[in-house]
Amino acid sequence: MHPIHLFPRLAVAALAAVTVLVSACGGGGGGSSSGGGSAGGGGTSACSETARKQFVLDATREWYLFTDLLPASVNIADYATGEDLLNALTATAREQHKDRYFSYLTTKAAEDSLLGEGQFNGFGFRTRTETGNRPFILDVFENSPAMDAGMQRGDEIVAVDQGSGFVAVSQLLANGATITDLLGPSDVGVHRGLRLLRGGSTLEVSLTKRTVTIDPVPDSFGVRTLPLAGTTGVGYVNLRSYISTADAQLISAFAQFPAGMHYFIIDLRYNGGGLVSTSQLINDLLGGARSSSDVEFNTLYNTAKASRNNSTTRFKSLPESVQSVLQPVQPVRIAFLTTDGTASASEMNVNSMKPWVEVAIVGGNTLGKPVGQLAFDLTGCQDRLRLISFKTTNSLGQGDYYDGLASSMQFACAATDTLDKQMGDPADALTSAALSWIQTGTCAAVIAANAAGIAKPGAAEANRYPLPKKPSAAQFWVPGIN
Repeated sequence: MHPIHLFPRLAVAALAAVTVLVSACGGGGGGSSSGGGSAGGGGTSACSETARKQFVLDATREWYLFTDLLPASVNIADYATGEDLLNALTATAREQHKDRYFSYLTTKAAEDSLLGEGQFNGFGFRTRTETGNRPFILDVFENSPAMDAGMQRGDEIVAVDQGSGFVAVSQLLANGATITDLLGPSDVGVHRGLRLLRGGSTLEVSLTKRTVTIDPVPDSFGVRTLPLAGTTGVGYVNLRSYISTADAQLISAFAQFPAGMHYFIIDLRYNGGGLVSTSQLINDLLGGARSSSDVEFNTLYNTAKASRNNSTTRFKSLPESVQSVLQPVQPVRIAFLTTDGTASASEMNVNSMKPWVEVAIVGGNTLGKPVGQLAFDLTGCQDRLRLISFKTTNSLGQGDYYDGLASSMQFACAATDTLDKQMGDPADALTSAALSWIQTGTCAAVIAANAAGIAKPGAAEANRYPLPKKPSAAQFWVPGIN
């Protein structure tokens, strides 16, 4: 049985390493690298379960960041699948809250489609499940079945029709299922009826899953210049995910801001992370006035890999910076909007900018994932292993925020994500709190340092962004996606 996932996020891929670090198939029937007996069933073909397990063991032994936490001896025959073996190998790191199912197996095709084109199979909305098993719509993707059906941010799903009539969500979820389970597999053609509650009224929609393309910086609300007395305004950018299609949109977003802008709100409230290259781009756009000697972040590997692979990334001037509106960007204050759905590359941006400019997180504490995965592909097969292989620190050597960023921040402003306004609206609770901090330099309320949300197993929020038993690549990367 697939283990319960405590927000198992999200690949932070070092792009240069993804193709280089393609692990060969373990193949050939002969136990584990620790000499623990004969391999279990599945035969010896390139894509057999035996091959998958040996592949997982070999890559993990060599590249896992926490090699000191791996079991000393492993017999792959003791595990039915590669997934079971990986979960056993990472168990100690998971107990220490360092790898909360951040290492996982997926497929090359599904992940490449998501990272390269922003595409996934689904209805095209994101949910968060609140106390009492109440799932709410957080975001609706453009040109999706959900958008076509008129679904909106803040709608509550109160009943689901899985083919035999509507059944109350409270009844369906009472037996341990999640809203993601109820919505079915990530396959084109899956159909569901949803009964929604909106402003005291109910409405019913009928949805069929199809291929949806994520717009990383939403056209309708993703870029705004918000008014603030005494300034040229506040540059607001909403980023849904750190995928390759985001880069051109981010450059375009900054090009829209007026010259002399010194205040920014970067909305990452549901952003589970993604590509390091996109995180680096954001740093460079925000750090246009930084020297090329200034450190953005350090990338650190396990002891055996450190001498050849540890690296330091420094700020760089982008070709786009020659435009007057971008040269130079000199932030005075940056507010990052965050929740327990903010993780990985999103947190990396906050941590990287913190030594260089006055920075706040506004909303809730982040997940706590200062580590990243490399991709390892099983030759001749569709299997891709995303393995925690490195961690990042900022120019001051600060990292290890496994319980979220709040305790490490000078400014951690508490605000509730109420869902009653569009993100980026000045009346939206998180946006309003960010504008207040930018104007005053103080937080009206402070995020408690120990309020680590789902970063700690057993917390009430553990299933706010649940995964099904067999998550798709998009479900691993984008919190609450359906």
